[in-house]
Amino acid sequence: QVIEKSVIQKFNDKFSWNCQDIEDLKNHIVNKKNKTDILAFNEIVNSLKICDPAVGSGHFLVSCLNEIIELKSRLGILADPQGKLIAHYQIKLDNDEIITTHESTGELYQYRKNKGFVSDNMQHIQKALFYEKQTIIENCLFGVDINQNSVNICRLRLWIKLLKNAFYTNETNFRELETLPNIDINIKCGNSLLSRFELDAPLSEAFKSSGLKVSDYKKMVSDYKNTKDRSIKYEIERKISDIKLHFSKEYTVRIKKAP
Repeated sequence: QVIEKSVIQKFNDKFSWNCQDIEDLKNHIVNKKNKTDILAFNEIVNSLKICDPAVGSGHFLVSCLNEIIELKSRLGILADPQGKLIAHYQIKLDNDEIITTHESTGELYQYRKNKGFVSDNMQHIQKALFYEKQTIIENCLFGVDINQNSVNICRLRLWIKLLKNAFYTNETNFRELETLPNIDINIKCGNSLLSRFELDAPLSEAFKSSGLKVSDYKKMVSDYKNTKDRSIKYEIERKISDIKLHFSKEYTVRIKKAP
């Protein structure tokens, strides 16, 4: 209910609509189906920010991921990164699991190779679901837990959800699966109840001592998510850790100097 209301509010704010529920929103969207509109509508939904401050095993975030995918399907905007819609298939939730079926026959969608190849339509659906999940996990879902084991389990659950829609690449003649991205950076180990720093502390001051800018940090995060080279990934992790250390030192000194 909260996700639905948030999405409705975002669309109302963006287009000055007055939608009251999802069906009302769907009726506003139905006549705007060119690729530019589809991409814009998806950007609005993808601007959601959901954080579980005690993430545990990650069940809440996984449920949110499923809900957003199903909501996009209901609104008729579930598409690939180029804005091409998933046609003739609908997505529903059953026992908190995504079920994809053909809208006319009810046949269950299953991604599989036939004589070593995958049909264009099946490949399109699988890739669209893969990139939709990746986008939502990277941009919408955040979690914190004081227990590192819980953090690891949550990361693994999200990774498995993405793995379910991994696809064979055309470049390898359908012999190898697409390499999974790094989706672990949004799930952190920490104490979300107690903070040593002020919530409105100016980040730019802390970055000065490291010789970097906030924009540099954001670029590192983006590079971390997209790199497939382990050595580059570990180097980025080291730099991010250094930035956090500088931040901690900077504000620890400020707290000690405070009257």
